[in-house]
Amino acid sequence: MGKIRIVKKNDEYSSEYQIGDVFKIEGTWYGGVHILGRTGVPVSLDKEEYEELAVEGGDAAEKAVSERIEKDEENSGRDERKKSALNASEPESEADKKDGMTFPGEEKKRTGNDPGAGKTGTGCGKQMERELRTGDIVQHFKREGVSRDTSEYLYKILAIAEHTETGEKLVIYQALYAPFKIYARPYTMFMSKVDREKYPDSKQEYRFEKVEI
Repeated sequence: MGKIRIVKKNDEYSSEYQIGDVFKIEGTWYGGVHILGRTGVPVSLDKEEYEELAVEGGDAAEKAVSERIEKDEENSGRDERKKSALNASEPESEADKKDGMTFPGEEKKRTGNDPGAGKTGTGCGKQMERELRTGDIVQHFKREGVSRDTSEYLYKILAIAEHTETGEKLVIYQALYAPFKIYARPYTMFMSKVDREKYPDSKQEYRFEKVEI
């Protein structure tokens, strides 16, 4: 499907979209279209609220969603730094205990005795590391640029969801720093590698990677 640009906002209390935002069309209804808002929440728009744009090639729409989410995460990170500067003694947020649930389709058991975990040259160990589970704590690659004394860019995976209109797989995760926002991101994007053209100096290979807290 194509993309739309917001030209009018009927719901003045919604923070999911603003005039000038561009979104991918996820579905249609008799009165307009369905989109994923700034935080990944499904939103239904009236026809008068948007104008359709020419379809761009490749994964431009996915990148736009990613950039909006990352911008929101960066803003939350700046708020945390300001709070830490005012109150340096404030304790860091502690991650909740893992519940051991696994994502649908990821039925492989991960144990310390897994013979594939220690192999090199086959990719087995890396594959095991990428099998994230509900309750896992992950770090965004931008954590490389902040102090390790804070919990900025640390997140807890809450669940995996399915978009009601498109069937797309989504990861639901929560920031472990104030204001502890909850985000929804497409699963494939969540598991993707860092964009080396945009962030050539990043040491982390993937956008999100599991860490031990």
